Amino acid sequence: MSSTPWIPNQYPKARRSDHVDVYKSEKHGQVRVPDPYQWLEGQSEETDRWTTEQDTFTREYLDKNPDRMKLENAIRANTDYEKFTAPSFKHDGRWYWYYNSGLQGQPVLYRSKDHTLPDFSKPGPGGEVYFDANLLTKDGTAAIATSAFSRSGEYYAYGISLSGSDFCTIYIRLTSDPLSSINEEAVDHHTKRLQEEIRFVKFSSITWTHDSKGFFYQRFPDRDSHGLATEDKAGTETMDDKDAMVYYHKIGTPQSEDILVMKDAEHPDWMWEASISELDGRYLYLSVVRDTARKNLLWVSDLQENEIGQNMKWVKLIDEYDAEYTVIANDGTKLYILTNENAPQYKVITIDLADPKHEHRDLIPEQKDAFLDDVTAVGKDYFAVVYKRNVIDEVYIYSLEGKRLARLAADFVGAADVSGRRSQSNLFVTLTGFTNPGIIGRYNLDEPDDEKKWSIYRTTQVEGLKAEEFSAEQVWYESKDGTRVPMFIVRHKSTKTDGTAPAIQYGYGGFSISINPSFNPAILTFLKSYGAVFALPNIRGGGEFGEEWHNAGIKEKKINVFNDFIAATEYLVKNKIVAPGKVTINGGSNGGLLIAACVNIAPEGTFGAGVAEVGVLDLLKFADFTIGKAWVSDYGDPHNPHDFDFIYPISPLHNIPTDKVLPPLLLMTADHDDRVVPLHSFKHAATLQHMLPKNPHPLLIRIDKKAGHGAGKATEKRIQDAADKWGFAAQSLGLKWQGS
Repeated sequence: MSSTPWIPNQYPKARRSDHVDVYKSEKHGQVRVPDPYQWLEGQSEETDRWTTEQDTFTREYLDKNPDRMKLENAIRANTDYEKFTAPSFKHDGRWYWYYNSGLQGQPVLYRSKDHTLPDFSKPGPGGEVYFDANLLTKDGTAAIATSAFSRSGEYYAYGISLSGSDFCTIYIRLTSDPLSSINEEAVDHHTKRLQEEIRFVKFSSITWTHDSKGFFYQRFPDRDSHGLATEDKAGTETMDDKDAMVYYHKIGTPQSEDILVMKDAEHPDWMWEASISELDGRYLYLSVVRDTARKNLLWVSDLQENEIGQNMKWVKLIDEYDAEYTVIANDGTKLYILTNENAPQYKVITIDLADPKHEHRDLIPEQKDAFLDDVTAVGKDYFAVVYKRNVIDEVYIYSLEGKRLARLAADFVGAADVSGRRSQSNLFVTLTGFTNPGIIGRYNLDEPDDEKKWSIYRTTQVEGLKAEEFSAEQVWYESKDGTRVPMFIVRHKSTKTDGTAPAIQYGYGGFSISINPSFNPAILTFLKSYGAVFALPNIRGGGEFGEEWHNAGIKEKKINVFNDFIAATEYLVKNKIVAPGKVTINGGSNGGLLIAACVNIAPEGTFGAGVAEVGVLDLLKFADFTIGKAWVSDYGDPHNPHDFDFIYPISPLHNIPTDKVLPPLLLMTADHDDRVVPLHSFKHAATLQHMLPKNPHPLLIRIDKKAGHGAGKATEKRIQDAADKWGFAAQSLGLKWQGS
């Protein structure tokens, strides 16, 4: 089809105010920065009216795509397959796992009837329903944000997030009282749960003490704006998150009686993660972070010698923000710790609590050519270790003495996720890739025959998409400064290789987060339906090659991330993998920043279209809202005069070019996103439309309702999101439907 006709200068109007913010610059002293759409930061009738008009305007354009419903239906059909996680043995003597029959809004927690490992040789869930999150709301917008079973096996604590908010409310129910429906009758989860509600919980785990009398959790101060726990008001405010606290909740008591364990008025930005030693339950570990940098403090308290409360004595093993330290396991006073201390590719060390000097001893040294991504203590005497080598995972078994014993799934190419515990002899590895929706392998540490230890436990079967019709390869290209960057390229067999193919190029590049090979039925449907290519460059700022790769894309070096991404597109075109001007770029959150920045700075015609989801677009104000202050470790602090000077020139909102044509651009955000608040996208859309009203391509914003940053989003919403953004790509590039 030809691209959807577009008439410029028809956007809904937005009032411009004379608001000005003043910043301090090391180079220029005071800098006055106009912010005419500052009013879009607040909730008001005017903001509601503008967002409604914008979303309606965008909807009218998206619906002009004659093939949009074909694409949505094809994505839905190809998403309709069984999905499941590896089973996990709980202390009630049963195995538990998540299962989705295909199009259920949320995955359902199933369990076995006894201690026998479930048999999944036949299709279906393979057990009985314990907790069906689809019964929480009619529209699937409630999701489990965090959960944990008690050591006794009696209790299940679960945090419910509404409409995608990062806030959740924790409830508790007996494992003898499942939340399941008979004959699809409505069931209220409140009827059989315990009486207490634990509110204002955010970015928290649930850590039970071994006596199962209660658990530790992190919460923020009360907020009247949240109303009742069931009112769905959390997630729409923009106030900054500070003064996090650790509390201990005793079963059967109201939250008002919870015991305060930790708060720090002198450091309101600090956040806390509590965990307990697995086998003996003796030690409470507290990891303390101040931002998203890979650095934390590590404090330990002996629960045998301390009464839970503010007067607990802490051994402050790590009391400076020098590196990252994660406790893997302990044997008595000996702690096994994963760290990047003098090891950007990470290593395992030991620290003995009984040693007055708390000496750090290397156990598994750093490998310079592979990133030590994950270490899990399994069985009584083993580690399951995941190395990432050139963005491809390798799984090994090590002894607790640091000796490598075996490699698992050596022929596999993709991403690996290990699940297991020291109290169990079975560990499971979930293997996924661009053309592999999921294989769960089982490794039995008790099996005496080495040849029989590893076996395939369960394989995902997809009806609509055939893996053999797609291919994936990895290439390397040079960025602007000569740095070599890897990129995965995925094709359908129908995709032309003569330099005429369209493409989706995805990127992130931040916060030391690795973007791994993954199975995405919506993208594969697009490749098949339009003869397209999918490209994933693993650009700097990510964690694919450890902390040096991450640090090469932060603060003053953030421009490297954008240059890496633009160079990827240029490589694809130069090598005739894709057609010039037919690359749609896409990213979310920090990746949304990436897309908006690259659209601003890339030469005209580099990209065919852009889709920026829930992006951080106002780099001068990100730190003022919700959890944004934590991102200064990657972006710098705009309120610091030195940092202001490298932030201002790359902030997408403040650097929209007026001397070139921008490609079709779709901003996507959501009303309950309290991670990257939607005002970023609101202000950016209003500014684009004001500065470039005659741009020959659309500059649009889509605003989702009852949705957040992305976590817990219902299946149907994900399908509609995918149909809109990839449909936008198709109608912007004038792609012809080839069928699915």
